[in-house]
Amino acid sequence: MDCPHVQTAVRINADYLKRTCSDHFTCKVCKSTKSAWICLMCGATHCGRYVRRHAVEHYEENLQHSVCMDKESLAVFCYICDEYAGNDTKTKLIGQLRKCMKEKRNKKRPLNEESNSSATKRAKTIEDDATPCKLVGLRNLGNTCFMNAVLQSLSNIKEFSVFFRRLPAASLTSSRQTTANHHGYFTRSRPRPGTNCSLVEEVRKCIIALRSEGSAPHSPDSLFATVWRVVPRFRGFQQQDAHEFLRYLLDQLHSELQEHVTRKMTSKRTIVSGVFGGMLQNEVTCLECRTQSIKQDPILDLSLDIPRRFQNSKKNETHCCIRDCLSSFVQKEELQESELYYCLNCKCKQRSTKKFWIKSLPQVLCLHLKRFHFTTMFRSKIDTHVQFPISGLDMSPYLLSSSSSEEASSLYDLGAVIVHHGSGVSSGHYTAYACSHVAGNWFHFNDSHVSRVREDSVLSCKAYILFYVKRQTKEVSIETSDDCHIIDVET
Repeated sequence: MDCPHVQTAVRINADYLKRTCSDHFTCKVCKSTKSAWICLMCGATHCGRYVRRHAVEHYEENLQHSVCMDKESLAVFCYICDEYAGNDTKTKLIGQLRKCMKEKRNKKRPLNEESNSSATKRAKTIEDDATPCKLVGLRNLGNTCFMNAVLQSLSNIKEFSVFFRRLPAASLTSSRQTTANHHGYFTRSRPRPGTNCSLVEEVRKCIIALRSEGSAPHSPDSLFATVWRVVPRFRGFQQQDAHEFLRYLLDQLHSELQEHVTRKMTSKRTIVSGVFGGMLQNEVTCLECRTQSIKQDPILDLSLDIPRRFQNSKKNETHCCIRDCLSSFVQKEELQESELYYCLNCKCKQRSTKKFWIKSLPQVLCLHLKRFHFTTMFRSKIDTHVQFPISGLDMSPYLLSSSSSEEASSLYDLGAVIVHHGSGVSSGHYTAYACSHVAGNWFHFNDSHVSRVREDSVLSCKAYILFYVKRQTKEVSIETSDDCHIIDVET
């Protein structure tokens, strides 16, 4: 978005920033170093709206101080427009401020990281425990928390993460793809050059960066620019739905890998279908002649309704749990008048019932809770707390009877959770909880900030997307040779 206020609400310059702002950019009110925003009118530093919102309060008390800069991503935000500025590179002062901020950031990094343990701990952003950890945060590039939460969740799913870290560099690069290394800050008016790219390669580099010990939060600008090109739906800096992004991301990764293995004349199964792929059986029964139509559909996740009786939690004393949502999903229901089924036996549309069964379970079960309700007039969010287990989610009650005996294991343990904070799909904030297979503990990923948490913190969150990992009876082998980019799972 081209913001008209960057010309009038930016007054401080680089010299002022060097003289008055400390290297740590702490909030003027609460002294927090999380999500620091610098007012470009007066230079005051305050914490962002997802900490204690002192930056917002500063604007509300000084309405002319509408433009600020995120000290992590260096993105410029306007409170009047309520949007990130897309024309910020046209303002000379902002360019100077960015250069100054980068110099301060580089100055903070010790020449010998091993000799400066305190600086290393700050970079790793582990706040609840002094024990060092290899986990790294992701910078917010401007409402990209939806992408950060998805990437952190996927990077902590062992089979998925190990596959990409073992994948040869630029394995899908073709002669049509650009290999130039472009640096810089991106806006919608200044996208990264190049028209062809590999999302697989960018995800590979991002996952490797998230396991780089001792590094500062990673900036996924190259990955985000690639997403803009291959999935135009996500161009811009407006808030997006994390579940929608997850589906587009997995579909694109699957397509790129499948195209590659097709050229090699090997299996079309990829890491995406090998880890997240399952099978649903859809049974439609005509209520007139009892003819049954059976269809099987591949799935990468399950989208679950929160039963209506739990949606107004203030009036309902019972607690909703994930098993209630799963039971509702496989419950037989009669189709509405607008969805009448054309019966091949009756040769006309008839009243009918529909029922889902899970025919085969994936290695990683992704459960999406339908929290957003859409009507022609408005969008609302279902804020009901849905209870879920950390370990031992039994999926056998929802399996097709003929499949239940074939499944070696139907027990799942929680691997990651994505949470939406706020009241609307086009606003709010996304964070993720994940159990790191590297560190063996639960962590909260809030953009650049990573903190160790206890299990009760995970259980108390209002989950939006849950990733459950199947208990394995045998080891999983992952192939990343030049001839095949698939996952081979033995149970």
